[in-house]
Amino acid sequence: IEQPKHSDITKVRDGTLYLLLDNQTYIPNKQKQQRYTRLVMKALNQSGVDYISQLNLDFDPSYESLTLNSLTIIRNSERIDKLGSARMTVIQGESELADRIYNGSLSLNIIIDDMRSGDILDYSYTVTGSNPIYANKFSTRRTLNWSVPVVQQNLRVLWGKQTPLHINTINGAADIQETFNKYGKDYSITLFEEPLLEQNSQTPTWYDPYTQVYFSEFDDWGQVVNWAYPLYQSAIETPRSILDVAENIKAKHTKTSDKIAAALRFSQDEVRYLGLEMGTNSHQPTSASETLSLRYGDCKDKTVLFISLLKAMDIEAFPALVDTEETKRLIELPATASVFNHVIVTLKQNGKRYWLDPTVSYQRGTLEYLAQPDYGYALIIDKGETALTSMAQKPVHTNVSVEDNFFIAEKVSEPSRFETQYTYAEFEAINRRSNIASSGLNSVAKSYFEYYQGFLNGLSINETMAISEQEQTGKLITKESYLIDEFWEKTDEGYEASFYASEIQNSVYEPKQVNRTDPLYFSYPNIINTTIKLHFTEKDWGFDSEKEEIDNDYFNLKTATEFNNNVLTLTYSYYAKQDHIKATQIDDYLTQRKKLISATHYPILKYAKASETPQTTADVLDSFGYSWLKYVLAGYILVLIFFFADWRLESAKKVKFEDSPFYAVSVSKFIIYSILSLGIFVNYWSYRNFKAIKERDNSSIMPIARGIFAFLWYYPLYLALAEHSQQQLNKNKVMPNWTALTLWLMVLASAFAYRMDEYATIVICIMPFLWLPLVSYIEQIDTSKEALHYNSYWRIRQYLISLAFAPLLFLGVLQEVNILPNAAIIKGDSLWPYQVHFLKRNRLTPENEEILYFYSDAVFDYREDGNGITENYIFSYYKNDDGKLESD
Repeated sequence: IEQPKHSDITKVRDGTLYLLLDNQTYIPNKQKQQRYTRLVMKALNQSGVDYISQLNLDFDPSYESLTLNSLTIIRNSERIDKLGSARMTVIQGESELADRIYNGSLSLNIIIDDMRSGDILDYSYTVTGSNPIYANKFSTRRTLNWSVPVVQQNLRVLWGKQTPLHINTINGAADIQETFNKYGKDYSITLFEEPLLEQNSQTPTWYDPYTQVYFSEFDDWGQVVNWAYPLYQSAIETPRSILDVAENIKAKHTKTSDKIAAALRFSQDEVRYLGLEMGTNSHQPTSASETLSLRYGDCKDKTVLFISLLKAMDIEAFPALVDTEETKRLIELPATASVFNHVIVTLKQNGKRYWLDPTVSYQRGTLEYLAQPDYGYALIIDKGETALTSMAQKPVHTNVSVEDNFFIAEKVSEPSRFETQYTYAEFEAINRRSNIASSGLNSVAKSYFEYYQGFLNGLSINETMAISEQEQTGKLITKESYLIDEFWEKTDEGYEASFYASEIQNSVYEPKQVNRTDPLYFSYPNIINTTIKLHFTEKDWGFDSEKEEIDNDYFNLKTATEFNNNVLTLTYSYYAKQDHIKATQIDDYLTQRKKLISATHYPILKYAKASETPQTTADVLDSFGYSWLKYVLAGYILVLIFFFADWRLESAKKVKFEDSPFYAVSVSKFIIYSILSLGIFVNYWSYRNFKAIKERDNSSIMPIARGIFAFLWYYPLYLALAEHSQQQLNKNKVMPNWTALTLWLMVLASAFAYRMDEYATIVICIMPFLWLPLVSYIEQIDTSKEALHYNSYWRIRQYLISLAFAPLLFLGVLQEVNILPNAAIIKGDSLWPYQVHFLKRNRLTPENEEILYFYSDAVFDYREDGNGITENYIFSYYKNDDGKLESD
């Protein structure tokens, strides 16, 4: 077993390093096929142990047998055989059960005992047999490079038949060694530490950059047709039961196109999807009469039933094999029967080819309006067909039409009405019908309401969602009506409202990975029309008529603005031109996308009038700029001057109370005054008590210093009070020593937290309560109560300083709940919804990304300045000297 030399272990997933991947297939001339597989994997950590200690080996018991050849753990170069101790159970596989497909497969479940981190698992097994449905025609394929490290790969095909074996490689070449032995031709590939290939996200379904090698016994697509033709012809039939359904359809419809649509709808809606694909049923369709009787079937069965109904009405149609994943890449692949995973029906009517899928439910409309899938290429199963047929058709029908009507109230304070109508066609209509059928109309209406709440403030439901159908076109129409209480957003110039063609914007999306080497998926075909009408009550509005077109390799957008009869009409017509954006086109695509985003955004401005809504505090502040600050500062200075003057006058009286050994104050005043003074009274109270201790003991302590650093001298003050209690009361009535130590630690922690801006206000409110045991004791020992009454009395200066500091306290609270900027970095989920709405409405952050962190050093309004990061972006904005919002 080769050990890694150049493999990048950091790219390992699930804690598992693949040391060997060995696949060998023996195809004898007459005997059963044998497929040998050996895997050697190393568990690098506990995740790897969990990943490789349980195995599931699948096989189909109707034509395959499974033999476990070896099961070994290598630990410290010693091999430990686990065939005897591992727990093995054969269980029902059914890996496709979620898709309502029963394939009858079994799985050998192996639970390996005593697996440890660092162990190497080496196991091999052989599957004998092949699906007889392929009539002994062989084909297989294998990927040669991976997104995770694989040290060594072996691939071997031992060809024992006389017919030629066709070998092709896709996305690169492979060194295929060809030798001969007694079993036949021996084809082998050996690879060591192939370069990793990491694929970008959001790629088209057909895109597969990995190197693959194909082995196929089929010479061309004509041989695949010859293989499939008898399978379907044997199931297509017109017995009495089929004729009865066909007669019923003909009785209701006279036009051939209507008969086709009715037969398709019967196959779609009257027969539920369920696949019993055990053994040969994986590709052999059930007869039409049996499917009709069972009223269930998979894509093959529904196809046969649909074709049989058409045959009973003398309408010719054929099965068409497709691959829903490879799609248009199918044309690059070699001919093989195993590449297809789906079958639909094709027919010609009035010279036009149609592709119809009987497995699609909730489809409505006449033939010309039916949604037709485009899987790139299809193999039509009819005599004489020898090549793939392109399914591409020029899109002609609009997928989504949007009409938004805003009935704008005259006054800013009045609610405006918003009515929206969506018209869905083709697959968009099918998806919406399916969603309503499975989730319920109420749930769907709720999701739409929540979507609009994301960018319309004060939204409420005016009328519940209503749906209607257009029988001929198969279109689904939804109508909604809402009231918007906060239609306008206040700006420096007045009031602003913005409108977006959101369906178009969402279609031209920004990739998660901009720097990429792989193509980007782009929705195609995709035709969207959006009309936004603004109905004004006021008569003094005016707008210029404008037209604009953005045309490039990716999409075409036409916009028009028209103002008539006091109604502004914004029209946007969009269609996509291709189904992917090349990696080399990403920069240009993003440039074109930016143009589209701008062109599909239309803001309007309503200038404020004197009679408009009353000014808020913020409006008043804005109107004065920040010149009001000097008046506030002057007021604070006057209050402080009065406070210190009055305090000095009172101190000069030198009022003393002989019966009170400490500075007694009521608990209520201590708490209220400490909070309103922003914690300063706690320092003053400590200073007064240490001053009393100094005078009593005639000591050399410095009361002022101890008052300033009260949090450091909490415990010494407690000791002084406890000593006093022991002397006067013969026991400690202050509080237990351990409680005092605990509270002191909490005081120290609070003092530290106070220095962190985001916790300052909380500390101010909590700190006084930590001093209550000391305050309460001093209050209790003041027997005469003279000092208590004197100190607890509220003086004018204390009222004034409390009133002056209260706004600062309130400001701190608003900052700590993130209503106002607080100069701290906060998490995005701490922002209020209206703040997030402001950022998204002004396109400061991507619409589809969450804000991770945010910071603003504005004084009062976060709209003045802000910075932050999302999953993929860093954003910054500010208001310039003209009051305009600018972003980086």
